[in-house]
Amino acid sequence: MACEVSSNEWGRIVHHPHAGVLELQWRNVTMTDEAFMATLCLLALEAERLRPRALLVDAREFRHQFGPGIMEWRDATIIPRYGAAGVRGFAFVLPKGSPPVGEERVDGRAVFPTAWFDSHASAFAWIARGDRL
Repeated sequence: MACEVSSNEWGRIVHHPHAGVLELQWRNVTMTDEAFMATLCLLALEAERLRPRALLVDAREFRHQFGPGIMEWRDATIIPRYGAAGVRGFAFVLPKGSPPVGEERVDGRAVFPTAWFDSHASAFAWIARGDRL
């Protein structure tokens, strides 16, 4: 059974132990770059604690526009923490019709594939297949 393991005003983190998945559900609220960074640090901390096989980020309600250097900070600081926690796959759920739904690739310093989906069911099916994870 899935359970919330952590949250802040910008997102909630749900553990799906049966699937080996840790999920970040972004809230539809205004945030700063610092709030975004704090939430990713919280997700990384929970990944280090729970050691899931996959991470899922539900970005259907995400509305933040990143400032300069934020994605570079994520790639240099957060992505290696996910890999060190044993993450073997990363799935994003985006609003219907969003690019890059349907793509899969290994980005930057990641040691795991990332894939983009427009539904939870598709993301969980990709994780469950496990042939890439």
